[in-house]
Amino acid sequence: MSQAQITYYQIEDGRVMDFFQFEKYKKSLSTGLVLYKKLSTREAQDSVIQTVKISVVKSDPDSNYYDPFQVHREKIGQRFPMEEFVSSDSSGMDDVDYTGKPTIVNFWFTNCGPCIAEIPYLNQLEKEFRGEVNFVAITFDKSYFVNRFLDRVAFNFDHITEVRPAIDDYGVQAYPMNILLNKDGNVVQVYGDIIVEHLHLSAALREMVNE
Repeated sequence: MSQAQITYYQIEDGRVMDFFQFEKYKKSLSTGLVLYKKLSTREAQDSVIQTVKISVVKSDPDSNYYDPFQVHREKIGQRFPMEEFVSSDSSGMDDVDYTGKPTIVNFWFTNCGPCIAEIPYLNQLEKEFRGEVNFVAITFDKSYFVNRFLDRVAFNFDHITEVRPAIDDYGVQAYPMNILLNKDGNVVQVYGDIIVEHLHLSAALREMVNE
């Protein structure tokens, strides 16, 4: 799929919406957590149309929904241990100082559909803030598989591979997970996929860069 294609969303009653209309529609449904499941995808000229099913998870304490990112949101204000994610074959990575600039840390793997879906949005952020923000992608995948993936798909982050022990120690339970760090390397915010949040994340990065 070309990155130039525009994605539209078709809901169960047949209505088709662009990204912003879809986000507005979801916000109108409930104050709970609105989830959507992709049922099918079709291409039409320069567009991609995803047929989706919407569900709402209530945000009250009796909900059965488990937020896999909450444990990491409790780390807000703490230092992110970047040095623990340097694998033996990541030549030179241990010499990189990620402090002094805001940093986006992305946890992903090559067979993760939602991870792949958000890559164009991550690349947009990298292009917008190139030189002003650090962009780091971390995976348990072997470097061979990551390099083969990168031959097909542009993912313009620094890549740290083969670090499953460190990932497990940090308690990563769901993918993708994106962590925003400030210039001191401390956790500011934690996101799941950033397809919905990328505009807010862009605004947060601009504020941090200008501090």
